[in-house]
Amino acid sequence: MSRNNRKQGWNPYSSNIQRFSVYPSIRSPEESHLRVGDVIVVSIFDVDERGNGIVQYGGLRITIPNAISGSRVKVKIVRIHGDTAIGHIIGVLSESSAEY
Repeated sequence: MSRNNRKQGWNPYSSNIQRFSVYPSIRSPEESHLRVGDVIVVSIFDVDERGNGIVQYGGLRITIPNAISGSRVKVKIVRIHGDTAIGHIIGVLSESSAEY
């Protein structure tokens, strides 16, 4: 049987050779599954100098205009750029107990 006539069952160039490795695979950080148009419920933990609420959600920093620190709000994601997102308040679930 010649070399050209024999079918090779395993191709090293198109196979996933990581499954044969004894070393764990290094995975890239998973992107958050947050997309533009998603509606989430978050608690505002900080306010920046412009009065925007700041939230950390799934590795993203979400900025929410006109949000009060300590309140729990329902937010619609409007824009995502890199590791930051911008959301708009749809509804307020609970007000902040802080007095200003």
